[in-house]
This record gives sequence, structure tokens and C-alpha cells, in this order.
Amino acid sequence: MRKENSTNAVNEKALQQYCSAFKTLSLISGRWKLSILFKLLKTETSYSEFKLLLPEISDRTLSKQLNELMADGLILKNKSKVSSIYSLTDKGLKLEKILIDLSAFHDQD
Repeated sequence: MRKENSTNAVNEKALQQYCSAFKTLSLISGRWKLSILFKLLKTETSYSEFKLLLPEISDRTLSKQLNELMADGLILKNKSKVSSIYSLTDKGLKLEKILIDLSAFHDQD
């Protein structure tokens, strides 16, 4: 976790203020966020399903990434009697074209 008044934190806030693209990228950047978002584009997913889909991810990291995506308003957590189910919000669904274009960019070579 970065200190609020560190040079990196101050620079990041400035970039977000002046560049909307940077702000959007900061929402989806994170070691596993893109994989989580791509999965949620296809279907609602439980925590245990994420663990099966991404066996290399630690519980701590998965929880952190899911919490950050929720805090940024990109995903929702719906609790049922059996488990928690994650889904995209309307804001998260707006990322679909961006995510598909990012994936297609790599595939064009």
C-alpha cells in the first residue's frame, strides 16, 4: 500500500485529474482484475469459481482485487445462503468494448 503523500501517489492523482484514459486504466489495472472482469463479462461468478478459474491467485489477492473492483463501482457482490455471487454493474458493463479491444489488439499480430 502506497502512502497518500508519497511522490508516486501525488503524481498518480495528478495524472488521473488530467488524463481520463489514465483514470480508466487505473480502475482495471491490477494483477488479476482483467481476468476477473473477462469472466464476469460471460457470467455471474462465485468466489469459489474464481478460485477454480484462477488457481494461482491467493485468497488474499483475490479478495483484495474483488474489493477494489467493488469500491470502484465495477462489480457487485450478491450474498446468497450458499455463497457470494459477483456480477458486473452497469458501469462495469461499459468496459466490455474496451476489454475486447485490448484483447484484439494483441491478437492482430
